[in-house]
Amino acid sequence: MKGHARITMLAGRAIALAWLLAGPVPAAEPRTDQELDEVTVTGTRSKPVRNLQTIIEWLARLVGQYRYGGTVELRAGPGIPTAPLLVRGVGDCVAFGLAPGVQCSIAVSWPKIRGEGGQEVLGGVSTLNPAMVLYGLDPDRRAIHFLQVDQKGIADGGTGYLMGDTLTTRAPCEGIPGDCERITTIDAQPDGRRIQMQVDIEQDGQRAVRFNFVLNRTSEPAKSGSAAVPKK
Repeated sequence: MKGHARITMLAGRAIALAWLLAGPVPAAEPRTDQELDEVTVTGTRSKPVRNLQTIIEWLARLVGQYRYGGTVELRAGPGIPTAPLLVRGVGDCVAFGLAPGVQCSIAVSWPKIRGEGGQEVLGGVSTLNPAMVLYGLDPDRRAIHFLQVDQKGIADGGTGYLMGDTLTTRAPCEGIPGDCERITTIDAQPDGRRIQMQVDIEQDGQRAVRFNFVLNRTSEPAKSGSAAVPKK
């Protein structure tokens, strides 16, 4: 099974990298002003960061090695514990390419939960052990591409905007039935000590599961991981 999981992850990585690196290339000199139409994020309208260098510097904050903590909150139901499940794991994020991009290899788990009769519960069993996450710059839209490939080879991704120090993405779920949306917020402060990530899975307008991940840095990124606006 481990060999099969590794092959699946390698195949997913190839697809993910192709998707990420195929992002749009600016047709003209990037704008440096702060203007952008307002976008809706978590029910409010805000103006995202427009400065390209600021977005790149935020991406550079993700580079490093981390220890995962946090909780998973499942939807209430027969046989489902009401107490949050404790998360544990590790992550290693490296910079790549001139775009620039960040690639994270993670192994994250929590206690396995199944419903009465042994049926599967959304979020009850980790599919992130291992998994890969990619972040890439969209210079035309002043946005960040986000893509996650889990141990089953299922890819979830979208495009998000940076509001202050927080990236927010909203995208349809993959492999989950019904009207499903995945809402991800990632807060990375300038000091780089900790990253907070929240992922909500909503089905038919109701929250089905919430993942609260806290990434505590265990090593500093290499100097080569720092990023700057690519020169022509």
